[in-house]
Amino acid sequence: MLIGFGLAADSSLCPHYPHPTPIAAFGDSLTEGAGASAPSHSFPALAANLFHPPRTLINRGIGGQTSTQIAARQGGRELLIAIKESNPKNLFPRTRDWMQSFETGIVNGLTHELVDVGSDDAGLPYGDVRIYGTANAGFTDFGRQIYGAIATNHAAASGSAWTVSGDIQKIGGALAGISSLRLALVQADDLGGYLNEIATVAFELDGARHSASATGVAVHPYIRSTHLLDVIPGNAVDITLRVFPGQFEAGSAVTELVLTPGTGEIPAYRPEAVLIHRFDETVAGWSSRNQDGHAAPLTVQAGKLIAANDDGGALRGCELEIAPVPQGKTIRVAFDLEFLSGAGQIQIGGLQAAGGSWATTTREGDPTWPISTAGHHELVFTSGNAAFGNTNCTAIAFLASGSLLSWSLDNVLVSSGDDDPQVEIAHASIDALNGTSSIVGTILEASGVITKGSNGQLYFTRTGEGEAIAVAYGSAFTPDDAMALRRDVQWIWAGRNNAADRQVVLSDIAAMALAVAGNRCLVGSVLPSAADGPDIRQAIADLNADLAVRYGARYVDLHAALVAAANATTGDQADIATGLVPRSLRSDGLHLNDVGYAVVAAAWADATLAMRW
Repeated sequence: MLIGFGLAADSSLCPHYPHPTPIAAFGDSLTEGAGASAPSHSFPALAANLFHPPRTLINRGIGGQTSTQIAARQGGRELLIAIKESNPKNLFPRTRDWMQSFETGIVNGLTHELVDVGSDDAGLPYGDVRIYGTANAGFTDFGRQIYGAIATNHAAASGSAWTVSGDIQKIGGALAGISSLRLALVQADDLGGYLNEIATVAFELDGARHSASATGVAVHPYIRSTHLLDVIPGNAVDITLRVFPGQFEAGSAVTELVLTPGTGEIPAYRPEAVLIHRFDETVAGWSSRNQDGHAAPLTVQAGKLIAANDDGGALRGCELEIAPVPQGKTIRVAFDLEFLSGAGQIQIGGLQAAGGSWATTTREGDPTWPISTAGHHELVFTSGNAAFGNTNCTAIAFLASGSLLSWSLDNVLVSSGDDDPQVEIAHASIDALNGTSSIVGTILEASGVITKGSNGQLYFTRTGEGEAIAVAYGSAFTPDDAMALRRDVQWIWAGRNNAADRQVVLSDIAAMALAVAGNRCLVGSVLPSAADGPDIRQAIADLNADLAVRYGARYVDLHAALVAAANATTGDQADIATGLVPRSLRSDGLHLNDVGYAVVAAAWADATLAMRW
């Protein structure tokens, strides 16, 4: 089997710089090293040692990401965000990116399907919703799909007035089986259950665009609004409605429409106390939790703290003593986490004392944050927990229960003060955190980290001190990598997870190439998977042909390198005949094994040396 080509770089091609330029590899699971026996066998790790002297090679591969998501991390695509407003006028969320979150569904026998989106002459967005099927109840509620969170209950003081308004136009279908189309204000109990309607208004369905509004006075503690199509049970229904953004607001009168989200604010951050732990320096203050007479092992390896639940018991792990934080103060806990063995969750929270009970509260009202993903995490708590009868917090715990697992911690930071540095993100133009826990960067002049909570909510946590900053909708978040790595040589291996969208992939890769200083980037060919159907395989072949023409000497034909390294077995030869990567170089239908990654590493390194970078 021919697997050794290119593994020893030609010294005549090596640029003999005293400080060779680092290389950053951006990609998906193939760059990350999925299928390799260890991280040291990912192709970036292997390639680093193919240069003389060895070069710094930064692995920025994240499994599952599309070319657009990779480009957002790399800096080729702008990541635009909106910070959640603290007191929005319009309680309907996401009316700017109208219906982008709409999901086809069935309510009471009728299918709700988004068939088109657009904007009117004034630029106001709309969505065309087709409702069809046979009704098995007297109404169908499609507001929850329009707004996503439209069914959210809002606290309402008894006697307070509320108004809802919007525009709708019938653009297709028939009125058969339909009684009316209404915009309603609904009251709910403490658990969110339906109580009654306090206001409702019907839209005319004559083909013209109509505006309607309704006002009601709350009696019960919660209120919400939705769109209701009243129908005749047992009848067939088929109608298409053009729905424009509405407004749900406090007060007894309709006011000018405000699109959401609007301008939010990154809060001020002035911590009163900061404690940082890097475990190549000290482990002072850390201890294994003693629970029910059992203390799990706690060690330091390679500059990281290693903790474990070694018996599957409850509340196993480690604790850090801190100076007492009074009740009501904010505590920020930041750390880098890696799972070493096993699977499960780690609960992070504050204690009234080492070995004691919980003494913190999250913004959701829980004592801890559950973490089940590796990476950098930013957690914010309020000191004190009334349910446990604790006021001051004097320790931070990282504990696991009910499963065997071990983990490492590094770069642990604990700060406290009056300022809460974390705010919810109401909108992000690209899901750049798909497959990862955080992205470090800046919004305007505020440095911080975007993280994803266990509930899927995105947060921005400010890490640098400063005053509050107003952030308009669509402000750019600039990842640190976009600036720090732009002068490095870059290896771009993107497009596998959205290969069928050829123009999108080509555009994303072109944007990434433009973001690299001096065009010092290489572009790798997209690999086919054994699970791909004929259409996807052809799309990948067409995409690679385009990439080869566009990037010429900067195009690295990784598929060809892998085919050249095949052996003479029937399986490998059959794969080559059908356009697949030889199976002897794969760990599954797509991902490579250690030998395959070595071949790819050599191809990238040889191409880099050929460019004399």
